[in-house]
Formats: sequence, C-alpha cells, structure tokens
Amino acid sequence: MTTHEFTLVLDRPPTDDELDALHAAGCDDAIFGHEDGLSIAEFDREAPALADAIATAVIQIEQVGLAAVRVLDTDLVTLADIGNRIGQSRESVRRYVTKERGPGEFPPPVNPTREGTVFYRWSEVAPWIRNRLGLHVPDIDPTLVVANLIVQARQHKDQVDHMSALSDLLVA
Repeated sequence: MTTHEFTLVLDRPPTDDELDALHAAGCDDAIFGHEDGLSIAEFDREAPALADAIATAVIQIEQVGLAAVRVLDTDLVTLADIGNRIGQSRESVRRYVTKERGPGEFPPPVNPTREGTVFYRWSEVAPWIRNRLGLHVPDIDPTLVVANLIVQARQHKDQVDHMSALSDLLVA
C-alpha cells in the first residue's frame, strides 16, 4: 500500500480525551495541531488510494465528535500566487488575464464580480500555462480538490432541498 500525505482542517481543536479517542479510532497516523489559526490534522495514511485515505480519516474524526471542514489543497490562487509559481510578476499575469499579453482565453476567476482579490483555480490555470505558454508547471492532485469540495458540501447537505439531485451529479 502507498502512504498518502494530506491535511484536514477541523472545526475545533480536539480535547485530550478526544485525542485519545482519535488514536483508538485509527488516527494514530496523524499529528494534530494548529497552523495559521486553524486546527489541523496532518495524516500519513496507508491506503490503496488517496481518496480512501481521506474518506477513512474524515469518518474516524467524525466518530469522536469532531468535524473535518476542509481538505487542504492549493487550488485557489491569486494572480500573485500564479506569478510566484511561474516565476513572473503579478502584473505580468494580470496582463495575460486582460489579454494585453499572451494568447488570450485565460481561465475565468472563481469570483468574477467580487471587488478586491480575485481567485482562480490552479487546476484550470496550470493546463492553460502549459498549453499556451509552454511552461512546465505541476498539477494539483485532483483527488484533493474533489475531496475538499465534497467535505465542504457535506456541511450544507441538510439545508438543500432535493440534495439527491445534486449528489447524483457525482455519479452521472
């Protein structure tokens, strides 16, 4: 089996008793702590696939009364983040977005109508950079992106009418 590394963001820090329960539930492959004000669990979990590793960790965390609210990924990026990843300035990347430079058709932002910082998905930007600019850039693991979206969606599922129609989209 392969060891998969991933980090879950928790709804709150576990108590000492919950840490003992987490260990007993199978989370003895995780380190629990804080990072940038977030309560996190960093896993090194053996499983057939990353999806299996994340799913079992989320279930085990929930068994002791905590909740995983996110799977950390690096998919949401700003223009400055993109610039850092490709060795260019934020301004240079902004010019790709506005078609002042480059071949055009830059992926759309996640929040196009928001004033202030605009976010993009690295999972959409990286292929554009490779195909349009010819630069070698790594992909984000799509399993992390999907797992994060599912974990976040689970937080709202009880508030959505006809949730089954939306969950059916995952298998369609």
